[in-house]
Amino acid sequence: MKYDFSAILATAEPSLGWQVLPGVSDVESMISSTPVWALGPTWDAEKPVIFVLEDLNAQQMLRLGRSAIVPLSSEVTVAEVAHALCQLTPTVWRIAELPEAASPAALAPSLRYGTELAALEHAMWLRCATMAWVGLSTSVKFERSAASVLLEVFGLQRVAHRVGSDGISISEAQARRAYELFVWASGSDAVDQRLAVQQVASLYRDVPPWGKSGDVFDAAVAVFATLRRDAVSEVLLARRAARTFAVDVAHRATEQTAATARSTVERCVATLLAIGGVIIARTTKAITEGQAHDLRTLLALFLLGLIVWNITIEGPPVSSPLKSLRQDLDTVADLLTESERDDILRLSAVRAASRRATVIRIAVPAVYLAAAIAAWTVS
Repeated sequence: MKYDFSAILATAEPSLGWQVLPGVSDVESMISSTPVWALGPTWDAEKPVIFVLEDLNAQQMLRLGRSAIVPLSSEVTVAEVAHALCQLTPTVWRIAELPEAASPAALAPSLRYGTELAALEHAMWLRCATMAWVGLSTSVKFERSAASVLLEVFGLQRVAHRVGSDGISISEAQARRAYELFVWASGSDAVDQRLAVQQVASLYRDVPPWGKSGDVFDAAVAVFATLRRDAVSEVLLARRAARTFAVDVAHRATEQTAATARSTVERCVATLLAIGGVIIARTTKAITEGQAHDLRTLLALFLLGLIVWNITIEGPPVSSPLKSLRQDLDTVADLLTESERDDILRLSAVRAASRRATVIRIAVPAVYLAAAIAAWTVS
């Protein structure tokens, strides 16, 4: 009786893809017959896949990024690999020009037991290196008529190299270095690494750079160090310029605050003198009670008008530069981190100017209101 092991395994662990094949040659044939840019549906699918080989020795196993090749005769190996692959999450690495491409991480061998799968491991390393260089290239053009892809690199010069459906042909050591180069240049914390790789790779016009992946890696590290030194200098200049900008804004706000305070005092003094003049004129009978009342009303209305003037016209220029300082820093100091921008906003000059602006925005209308009440009620 012939058992459908694929269905049995899929029922036991539905979160994985299962393929039961007779032997290693079947996997090798499947790989060699598939273009290197179309391995994604099998080797980088949403479900990690396990190839279970009926004729594979129990001591043999090959583990890749999102797949594994295990012997049917070893239940322990199958269970261990299945448990490890179940912990993986789907990859998000995709190339628009090659929608069926597998990510280098999915194709990279990570563990092998025995020697029966050595040739298969070598083949996967070459395909991993191919996709690594696809990811490192500036642009990728699929040439359907030629059954190849054209990898272009823009750096110190513009170069292009064609890759056939079988991928690149280099030593396994260089393939491993190519994958290491890809990981270094494409990590989550990578900044200018990919640019450094492209600068170096663009120097290889007559021969493809992947045959010298190790040399490219070493040179790219040196170029990256130079780029980072320049970047560090730019960041230091940007930090200094941002601090100067913030302090200038604070000083201008302080000057505006002082000017507003002086004008308020001058207006209040003039108002008090006017009120005093009305009182003296009324006391000496120079004006009538009605005239005195009209003058006090006029002064009160003038002061109420100053409140509106201060709130809508005179006051905003005092506080708005400080309020918009954060947005301005996002524009003029884009090289700084969020914490560095926060540190600039916490400068003593900025905080002191902000406090003065807040006080003056509240105090001036309050003073005008008090003066208006005094002008209205004094007799």
